[in-house]
Amino acid sequence: MREDDFLNNLFKYYKPNPRVVLGPNDDCAIISQMVNKNLVISVDAFIENIHFRYDMLSFYEIGYKAVSASISDILAMGGIPIGVLISLNINQKSINRVDEIYKGIFDVVDKYCVSILGGNVEKYDRLELHITAIGEVKKDMQILRSNSKPGDIIAITGDLGRPRGYLIAYERKLISGVKWWINDMREKFAKPNLRYEELNKILSNIHVNAMIDISDGLGIDSYRMAKLSEVQIVVYANKLPIRDSVKYLAKKLDIKEWFIAVESGEEYELLLSIPKEEVGKIEKLKLPITIIGEVIEDKPGSYIIDGDLKIDISKRGYDKFAN
Repeated sequence: MREDDFLNNLFKYYKPNPRVVLGPNDDCAIISQMVNKNLVISVDAFIENIHFRYDMLSFYEIGYKAVSASISDILAMGGIPIGVLISLNINQKSINRVDEIYKGIFDVVDKYCVSILGGNVEKYDRLELHITAIGEVKKDMQILRSNSKPGDIIAITGDLGRPRGYLIAYERKLISGVKWWINDMREKFAKPNLRYEELNKILSNIHVNAMIDISDGLGIDSYRMAKLSEVQIVVYANKLPIRDSVKYLAKKLDIKEWFIAVESGEEYELLLSIPKEEVGKIEKLKLPITIIGEVIEDKPGSYIIDGDLKIDISKRGYDKFAN
């Protein structure tokens, strides 16, 4: 197959978008500008044997999960995603499965009205997806990590722990057979649910001071917010939203449930720092949001309260450069 034939096959996954003047099949995509909005741009990588293994994810799930990570970054700024550029390094093993990869990508972008704008393709010795997401946010309405305030409450969307729980179960060879708790953890590990609709409702009804998506773990990511905001974030172990599947695994391994929840990356839940007076509005929204902690004026850091213990969690999670 020639390169042009390969690319023409991928162009079928392009879907017109009112903000996209020109999509794939030229040197660049063209996006129309709006005077009252700023662009927000993020890039992410999803690399074989670093971010995924073939015995853990299908080709469809590889595409689905890879593009979800980039779109989640746009949401974490309070932005609306417009399109993605996909740089695909493809090896011989996966070259005939590219439609499955792109079907996974397409199902995510189609769900959130995002366009595949184009990208690049190279033959390589391993499968790599490098995805650039482009979105927009109203001027002066972007939500940063650096604006958490003492007195804020800390809230989280969804639940925590399932992706990390599945990885632990995989590492300990517990995933064979049909098990309800394994299936429940794998569901979120393989196909994360982005909080697009929930975020729109939150931002329409609640003032949010700061926000970050949980990509590397509640511990590390909450510390990033705390450090940039020059505050201390304290969460409570007994308030973390943890599903029964993770609780079952923790009991089976005789470890604390919050160990798994705090270290679980690739959650793509939104961590919110919200003024205390907004609490009543949160409850009225009836969304999957849980208040898990508070922001205090102290040395920057991230801590969890477990009974009488106050434990530093700032290094708990996935660190690309850790030994």
